[in-house]
Amino acid sequence: MLAIARALLRNPRLVIMDEPSEGLAPVIVDQLIDVLKRRSLDKIGLLLIEQNLRVATSVSDTVAIMLGGRVAATLPAAQLSADARLQRRYLGVSSTMH
Repeated sequence: MLAIARALLRNPRLVIMDEPSEGLAPVIVDQLIDVLKRRSLDKIGLLLIEQNLRVATSVSDTVAIMLGGRVAATLPAAQLSADARLQRRYLGVSSTMH
């Protein structure tokens, strides 16, 4: 969290994050989501590599799904979040986000 805060305080145009929720307690993940959502108000671009579907779809407008090192699909985050069939197709899982 400290590294994220330090990066955001520098007023970047783009922040690249690799698995920022990994190893964090659920309550901290919720705080992370709030922080990343607020960054959009500041017009900061975010490239997020994340396996946690809830985090990825909560803070993103668009998601790109990679399979075998290639982009298999690019779609609106809300569409992936709401469609269990797409989640099973691309991720092999179905979330219980609702």
